[in-house]
Order: sequence, then structure tokens, then C-alpha cells
Amino acid sequence: MNNVFVYCEVEGTTVAEVSQELLTKGRKLANQQGVELHAIVAGTGIKGQVENQILPYGVDKLFVFDAEGLFPYTSAPHTDILVNLFKEEKPQIALMGATVIGRDLGPRVSSSLTSGLTADCTELEIGDYDDKKSGKHYEGLLYQIRPAFGGNIVATIVNPDHRPQMATVRSGVMQKSIYEGECKKEVAYPEVSKYVPAEDFVVKVLDHHVEAAKHNLKGSAIV
Repeated sequence: MNNVFVYCEVEGTTVAEVSQELLTKGRKLANQQGVELHAIVAGTGIKGQVENQILPYGVDKLFVFDAEGLFPYTSAPHTDILVNLFKEEKPQIALMGATVIGRDLGPRVSSSLTSGLTADCTELEIGDYDDKKSGKHYEGLLYQIRPAFGGNIVATIVNPDHRPQMATVRSGVMQKSIYEGECKKEVAYPEVSKYVPAEDFVVKVLDHHVEAAKHNLKGSAIV
């Protein structure tokens, strides 16, 4: 309970790089809070294929949801997986990539849980907050830092009273690195039907094609 969760995207059986970057950051946040880092991945035919792409980044527990219809991504089943798992596990922080999938999934999950969401964060930190209006003092909140007003200022957003504190982060913003410390590296394979009703699979993707980028601009200077 009150752990840090990262939703990991997959393309087939390959974990997205942005998810590994967020696992690295999530591990640091979990260490600061004295809690565990948990990860979630959902797809088809991923059991035994994704664990070694996720666990080395300091994951204490990985939830692998593997069933027909979970890849390619559709909104309803993935939303229900996260919403129902979060109701059970009650995380304090939940992170996902600011990708096409993350920008669809994040708002759906946060709306269902009435938790709030900060999109396109450039930094995530842990800190305290004093609400001058109510006089309350909060410790260990997630500082969700992102550009605002067209990039003219940097806003720091906090969510004192609702959980999980949810944020999305673009690929390449965080550094990924294999975790050298101790962690549990447990893996759970929940029964998908307990989290996803059959009607969620009414929508089916008939064709799925991902075109490789013509230019790799990662690490390039910003002009």
C-alpha cells in the first residue's frame, strides 16, 4: 500500500524506453518515500518475454496481465486493469509515459479514481507543502514540475488530498539506468477476467502498424 507504480507500455513484447526511464525515476522516488516500486504491464503473449526488461530497473513487484485482446492497445481493458488494481493496491504515486497511449489512458484512470493528473512533466521530486488557506502541512508530496504558459514559466503542481498522485512524462526527459541496489523482483500474473469485464473487448483492432521514425533526434541539442 502507498507504493509507487509505473505503467509499462509494450509494442508486441518490447517494453517502451520511456517506461524504463520512468522505472528508474520511480525507484528513486520510492527510496525517498521508503516504499516499494511496483510496475504494471498488459499485453498478449508477453509472459516470460517482458520480465527481464522491467525487473532490472529496481522493481519490487511486477504485475503481468497477459490475455488475448490486450494488444494492440484499446482504452477500455487497460483502463479497467489500472483502475481495479489501484483500488486494491492504493498507490500513492502512479507514472506513465506522455505517449499516444499514456495521453489516452492517464485521463481515463485519473477521472475514474478522481485523483487528478499532471501531463508532460519535465521533473518529479518529493517535498513538503504548506496550504496557507487551510493551514495544513503535508509531507512527502510529489512535486509535478512542468512548463506552463507556453513555456514562459515552470509550474510546480501538488495533489495534497487525492491518490494516486498521477503524472505523465515524455520520452527522453528522464535517464534510464539498471538499479544496483536490493529489491524483491517479485512477479504476479493476475487473472485478467477478474479485472476486465468481457464487454471491454467489444472493440477490436483490425490492423496495427508502427512506422519507424526517419530521424532519431534523441539527445540532439534544443534550438
